[in-house]
Amino acid sequence: MSDTIITRADDLPEPKELAEAYELELQSQNGRSIRFGELVAGKGAQITTIDYVRVVSRRLTNFVLSTLPNPTGPSQLIIIGCGDSQRIVPYVSETAAAFPIYTDRTGKIYKKLLMKRTTSHITQPPSYAQVSFFGALGKTFGQMFRSGWQAFRGGSWSQNGGEWVFRGGKSFYVHRMEHVSDHLTADRLLEVLSLDEPAQTK
Repeated sequence: MSDTIITRADDLPEPKELAEAYELELQSQNGRSIRFGELVAGKGAQITTIDYVRVVSRRLTNFVLSTLPNPTGPSQLIIIGCGDSQRIVPYVSETAAAFPIYTDRTGKIYKKLLMKRTTSHITQPPSYAQVSFFGALGKTFGQMFRSGWQAFRGGSWSQNGGEWVFRGGKSFYVHRMEHVSDHLTADRLLEVLSLDEPAQTK
């Protein structure tokens, strides 16, 4: 067993908060609206949702995606980001993401599920990053230059996300990012998925 720290059960959203979040709308890459609850509620599959921030951290999210295994068995992995839905196609092109992607243009889901806003550690790439901060920054500005004004529709720089696991439509595990370099990687997600019930925080 690794030293993964599992979020305490009391850090899970209250049923009322989760029910309200289920009613909020996301957009697909073609701009079609879908309720968040349609993606997770009432399904027996384990669903891991990875929320990401834009620009510098978006590039770092590419390294997170590269560590994730393809879902197997009764499971699926969904990516939810912030910003305009028109940014999904360029994001897929830049990251070669193989998972369904949706966006929360208003940021209401992030707020409802108590995900943080901070730029802390923005100059400190995480262990899963393969380039330095300045290398990632240069690539990000290159992406922004090629995208023109569309680059400024990708969501807030400070919005952090995290990793969420749902079982049967209920929240099973939550990891809210403490800073922009705080995504979980595949080995930790796999450990979470192997649990019968969430462990207490160590």
